[in-house]
Amino acid sequence: MRNTFVMTALAMIFAGTAASAADTTLTISSYGGVYQEAQSKSYFQPFLAQNPHIKIVEDSSSSNAKLKAMVETGNVTLDLLLTDDSFGLDVDAQWLEPIDYSVVDKSKFIDGAAGTYRVASDIEGTVLAYNTKEFGDQAPKGFADFFNAEKFPGSRAVWKFAASGIFEAALIADGVEPQDLYPIDVERALKKLDTIKEDIVWWESGSQSEQLLSSGEASMALVWVGRAVNVAEKGIKIDWTNWTSQTGYWVVPKGTKNKDAAMKAISFFTEPAQQVEFTKYMPYGPSNKNALASVDDKFKGSLPTDHLDTRVLMDADWWAENGAKIDLRFQEWLLQ
Repeated sequence: MRNTFVMTALAMIFAGTAASAADTTLTISSYGGVYQEAQSKSYFQPFLAQNPHIKIVEDSSSSNAKLKAMVETGNVTLDLLLTDDSFGLDVDAQWLEPIDYSVVDKSKFIDGAAGTYRVASDIEGTVLAYNTKEFGDQAPKGFADFFNAEKFPGSRAVWKFAASGIFEAALIADGVEPQDLYPIDVERALKKLDTIKEDIVWWESGSQSEQLLSSGEASMALVWVGRAVNVAEKGIKIDWTNWTSQTGYWVVPKGTKNKDAAMKAISFFTEPAQQVEFTKYMPYGPSNKNALASVDDKFKGSLPTDHLDTRVLMDADWWAENGAKIDLRFQEWLLQ
């Protein structure tokens, strides 16, 4: 009888422990679509396999504003969120947990991929893409050719967004070295943009940029690399002479009850095996420098991390401080 009681008590203890462990639920918010499907296959599912005591709930409404509101009201329901270059900076400290670099190995990341409050999930970019039917063997090379309407006539598609990299592209085309871009000389950049203003077709969504290229309405474009790869079979090629950086970042909302599990997940998601797996599905490069040589063959050569030597690394802190003012000037210029 006593043994039965002891065994029952132990069973209850173990069951309680297991139930308690199973109660660890990570709610992860990302961008949805094929991008989040790739993350699920590469990151989330393998993490669950190795950590059966943790459950992942996927959310696809990633929003900086939503995260801020949750933290400010004390109702934090997200544990991990994917964001862009504009968020996760030091000025956003009030809404974020610092990355725990005793859990996440900071030394494994490429330059610029690991900050105080954010860690890069993948490396993206805006590239110069062109229609081979328009130019044949005389293909444009770099931002200087993008701005050379005499040598390369035709429409140019550009993201209608001040912080898209178009100011950096204009200045590089005008002879500024990448290391000397900041602080941006706004008027010099706009003067250079004046030289192709009549040739610019503005796009405001990724699908629109694809359509402009594939239809031939634009002979060349500055577009997100994933969109350029999508229309490669329609005669579109990428020139990597210059390209501007964009990055997806993991951030942890301040006040999450699952901070330790979130840091553990970030560490796992950014290990070489998971990052290499991601390159099977998306043309975005690893943030882990130890994964660069082992990327999948599917997009090899078209990954931003295959061309880090020509990357123009944008200064997100500078844009965070000056972006609103620059955007006002940009909108004014558009109406002139």
